[in-house]
Amino acid sequence: MIYIITGPSGVGKNTIINELSNHINIHFSVSHTTREKRQGEVDGKDYFFVSEEEFKNLIDKNFFIEFEQYGDAFYGTGKDQIKNKKEVILLDLEVNGATKLLKQYPHFIGIFIDIDNDSLKERLKIRGHDNSFIQERMKLANLQREKKHLYNFNIKNVDLNTSVKEIIDIIYDLEER
Repeated sequence: MIYIITGPSGVGKNTIINELSNHINIHFSVSHTTREKRQGEVDGKDYFFVSEEEFKNLIDKNFFIEFEQYGDAFYGTGKDQIKNKKEVILLDLEVNGATKLLKQYPHFIGIFIDIDNDSLKERLKIRGHDNSFIQERMKLANLQREKKHLYNFNIKNVDLNTSVKEIIDIIYDLEER
């Protein structure tokens, strides 16, 4: 099965996925992006960092199962990330890309992660974003939340361990069927 984890930027998706990998055998899909690499990120582990020209060439070659432009950057999931994998496959996608993929592949399982607005603002501040950026992200988060009813599961990330346990329970329950 393929699980799509999504939610507004800053809700803790990456932290949850990293913790999940300590408890279950997962294949975490590594997306391609045209955005600049952040401090501490590793090419091929966090993302495949490519130029916009290279990204567009991959689009022309029908390489991606999904891709989206988010802000000034492109993000896409290569088809190679979901084929012939023996582990549970997790995709961490932006909400629009995740929603399109779930419509195209209704057998994929969508998990929408969220937190309250105050916590989200605080996390965005910790990342060093200014107030105008945070206000734009909050508007976007509210638009993204309007789509959460389209997902199989909604998880409020109040506590990391609880959120991870909820996802593990979902995966074990569905994998046993």
